[in-house]
Amino acid sequence: MTARPRGLGRGLGALLGDVGTADVTSSAAPKRDLAQIPLARIRPNPRQPRITFDADALAELRDSIATFGVLVPLIVREHGEGYELIAGERRLRAAQAAGLETVPAIVRTADDRESLEVAIIENLQRENLDPLEEAMGFAHLMEAHDFTQEQVAQRLGRSRPAIANALRLLSLPDSVKAFVRERKLSAGHARAILALPPERREGAARRAVDDELSVRALERLAQEAAPPRPARAKAAPAPSADEHGVVDRLRYKFATQVRLIAHERGGTIELRYADADDLLRIVDLLLDQA
Repeated sequence: MTARPRGLGRGLGALLGDVGTADVTSSAAPKRDLAQIPLARIRPNPRQPRITFDADALAELRDSIATFGVLVPLIVREHGEGYELIAGERRLRAAQAAGLETVPAIVRTADDRESLEVAIIENLQRENLDPLEEAMGFAHLMEAHDFTQEQVAQRLGRSRPAIANALRLLSLPDSVKAFVRERKLSAGHARAILALPPERREGAARRAVDDELSVRALERLAQEAAPPRPARAKAAPAPSADEHGVVDRLRYKFATQVRLIAHERGGTIELRYADADDLLRIVDLLLDQA
């Protein structure tokens, strides 16, 4: 049985069809859907998940387009008396900046759901979204089209735990989200901060930025912030260096607080979860390793 390909999901491949891999400059390329469309007749995609665009990267693309033209067609759909962009926001902006009057575009039939899917997938494939933009795109799919996390994962070629982990970032305080947007904190930092009590998250984020803390250092901070446990009748032996290493690896893997509890024979691994969704996320990660 052939495994289902992952990465593109169904949206982009379905809309591109054979044209997506064809050389549009070749006489053999299919041209029935390819047209030169005036820029003035194309409106941006209101469901575009990317909010910010790197100015230097756009300037480089503008210069390239001014010299060579738009080599990869945009994807549009008919909208009113003009067209609405499905994929190619950076190329559209760069073409406008380069002063082009028309651009090559593939005209496709797509509903709002397909248009949003392709906008997300195209961004993921061509230029990485920041973690929050990616999470907002997933949330938009779920809210606008009543998708479950599993359905989003299937359509975008991701695992369900990856979708769940991304969505958790949306619960961060706005000030912490700003650090992530500015790329002062990574997604790993953000997940470590989520393991802290809510009242400590902003302070930990500020400290991580000011002191340039690593993800591992933030995870240790979360471990130190865990509420003290009742004293055991018999003190457990101090964790060995190997056990400390195991705890660090588990904290990084599951993005939560981890504790090793030694017994007379063997012991217990304790993973903490914040809510029902967090529990499902951790269970999915555990089952993925089975």
